[in-house]
Parts: sequence; structure tokens; C-alpha cells
Amino acid sequence: MASDKRVFGLISVILGASLWGIGGTATDWLFRNTPVNVDWYVTARLLISGIILVLFFLIVFKKKSTTVWDKYLVTRFVIYSIFGMTLVQYSFTATIGYGNAAIATVLQCTGPIYIILYYVFKKYINFTYKEVLVILFMIVGVVLIATNGNLTQLIVSPLALFWGILSGVALAYYTVHAGYLLLRMHPLELVGGSMLVGGILLNFKTPIWSLDFGYDWSAFEISILLFSILIGTTLAFLLYIGSLKYITSQEAGILGLLEPVMAVLTTVIVLGDVLELFQVVGIALILGITVFNTIASSKQSKKEANA
Repeated sequence: MASDKRVFGLISVILGASLWGIGGTATDWLFRNTPVNVDWYVTARLLISGIILVLFFLIVFKKKSTTVWDKYLVTRFVIYSIFGMTLVQYSFTATIGYGNAAIATVLQCTGPIYIILYYVFKKYINFTYKEVLVILFMIVGVVLIATNGNLTQLIVSPLALFWGILSGVALAYYTVHAGYLLLRMHPLELVGGSMLVGGILLNFKTPIWSLDFGYDWSAFEISILLFSILIGTTLAFLLYIGSLKYITSQEAGILGLLEPVMAVLTTVIVLGDVLELFQVVGIALILGITVFNTIASSKQSKKEANA
């Protein structure tokens, strides 16, 4: 029985991460072929996914919820919703808009750089060779992706690079500051609730009804839009969060790298984008050092727990 649950957890995280990656490419396709733009898409994505996830939580998990809301928790939750969830989603989607899904998912993987720097600054960890390696490899990887090894030119849009790096910073904040909230809230409550808050706030700037509905939408275009939001976002989050009950965070972290892998593959195969040799090397460096960092961090945590 336990092994069946573990298999279910592994399948869930693999599917969730893969759908995230494919969903990013679907979003990229929408930007290139329909009137959908970054502002409208992020509003719709957060609002629709947030409503569905919150309703799912209320129906399935509400009775098990032990959340005690007070002013401090509400304040932390709202700040997290804006600078964590919303900024992550917006910066990631903007990177797709100015670059492509492959670059967006890989640049977001640089989040550990900022987590390490934050932990060192707060003196939670010491600056060791592991931290130096992670930062060095990721910086080299980003430089190779942006320049293809020729430091005199950028082959990636400066705006794509800006939003991609910002998405890594936002992911670091999203990861670090989720800790306090996850001790007091169900993961689905946090993810769905923060999406809903972000969607409501963005709806004041770009209302979901502001899309050009006069555009002659084909059934295929509508299906891609629905897939990117309902499957590539909502279902992907449900699967990933659900998997954490049955597998370790280390396994989830490593298998979660299927997101950038799938994004790279589908960007090249489906959209026909070409990645230069040193860009591929840069992607491999970032993904490889991310696996190393995940495994090393897990071993360190186990060591401290057994000390």
C-alpha cells in the first residue's frame, strides 16, 4: 500500500512538472498567434486558477484546516500573495513574452542564488565551496544563455533577461517566505488563496473582460488557452502539491526540473525555436548545478536532524 502511494506521488510530480513546462510553451504560442498579452494572461491565469484551487480546498480540505487567522498572518499572507505568487507569475510570463518558454523556465531556476545569498546574509548558513559552486555555475550558465559565449553581444532580449532574472529573485522570495505560512496553512489554501488575491488585484489594472473578444477565435486557439490555464497551471499545481504527501521534498525538487526540460524540448520541437550550442551548455550547467544543490541541501538537512 505504501509503495502504491509512493508510485502515485512520483507519477503526480512528474505529470505536474511536465504540464508546467508544456503549459509555458502553450502560453508562448498564444502570445505569438493570438491577441493574448502578458498583462491579460497573468490576470486570467491567477484569477481562474485561484478560484478553482480555493473551491477545491473548501470542498475537500476545509474540515481539516487548522488555520487561525489573525492580523499578522493576514498581513504576511497578503504580502506573500503580491511579492511572492503574483511577482513570480508575472515576471515568468513576461520572460516568455519577451523571450520564450525555454529561457523563462531556465532563468527562473536561478532562484537558489538569491536564497543562498539571503541565508548567508542572515547567517543561517556559512559560505562554503558548495555555495560558491552553485552561484558560479549559475552565473556562467546565465551568461552563456544570454550571449552564446560571445561577451560582446546579447542574443537574448534585454527585457527577457531582466524579467528572467527578476523571476529568479521572486522565486527565492516565494520559497523562503512560504515557510512561515506553510506552518499555519494548508499548501492548497496558500497557493490557491495567494493566486486569487493576485488575480483580484491585477484585475483592477487589466480586467479579465478586456480581452479582444471581437477577434475570430478558432477552436484550436481556445483549446490552447484553456489548456495553458486549466491544465498547465491549475492541474499542474494540484498534482505537484498532492505529490508532497507521498514523496520527499528532495525527490519533488529534482523531478520538478522536468518543467524546464519539457519547456526546452517543446519550444524547440513545437515552436521551432533554435538554441545555439553554448546556450544549451548554459542550460545544462544551470539544471545540473540545481540537482547538485538539491541533493547536497537534503544531505545537510538530514545531518543536522541526526546531530
